[in-house]
Amino acid sequence: MRVLKLIRRSKKLMTIATVMKNCVSELFLLIVIWTMGVIVFAMLMYTFEESTNAKIGSVFDAMWWAVVTMSTVGYGDITPTTVMGKLIGTVVVFLSMVFLALPLTIIVSTFSKVYGNRKCMVMKKNKKNSLYATSGADDYEAEDDTIT
Repeated sequence: MRVLKLIRRSKKLMTIATVMKNCVSELFLLIVIWTMGVIVFAMLMYTFEESTNAKIGSVFDAMWWAVVTMSTVGYGDITPTTVMGKLIGTVVVFLSMVFLALPLTIIVSTFSKVYGNRKCMVMKKNKKNSLYATSGADDYEAEDDTIT
């Protein structure tokens, strides 16, 4: 709970929190697509490997292989043995490398927009402060942007 209060007081951490809040829907969509990819590639792997590979005895074994391969962890506990299985594995690895780069581009793009907006607001506030400072308004409070 104290960490959340700390985040609220830090402008930099609030910027990161705003970025993550703004790109939740895009990241959720990527998770859904990734899950669909796991299911499709697991089914393909199970179809081609069930009769020849003793380690892929069920669809869930194939799903484990797909998750490990698509996350680029690659434990090596389940490996394809048929030519078609190896071809599917190669396609999965290359697609996964591209797919794992997508969240980073979404987050960086959103960060750029949020940071640009924040920078613009700070510049407007500084400009307003300098205008009040040069106009002789002594009772201007820069803290809450109100003139008393």
